[in-house]
Amino acid sequence: MEREKKGILSAVLGSVLFVLSLFVVMPMEMLYLHSLTLMFVAVVMIGIGTAVAKGFDRSLDIRSSNCYYCDGKGMIETDSGTETCPRCGGTGKSPEDE
Repeated sequence: MEREKKGILSAVLGSVLFVLSLFVVMPMEMLYLHSLTLMFVAVVMIGIGTAVAKGFDRSLDIRSSNCYYCDGKGMIETDSGTETCPRCGGTGKSPEDE
């Protein structure tokens, strides 16, 4: 829950930063480049905050123990019938080197 709150906070702060840099900082001619940099930072904050709030960042760390080619079954469907999965050798487990 704490990660979700931090993610939402980051997304909201990024949105506020984007709007402020667009309507307050960008019209000032001397700060145009700074405004573009702030907009980039704001968009990154929005993206990362939203990903953390939805939990997408957690799924990147979790490694599946099942073979993705055969979905852990060990067999695959081909035109000539069922065959042993060439990736896992029929075990249904993902290889150790991944």
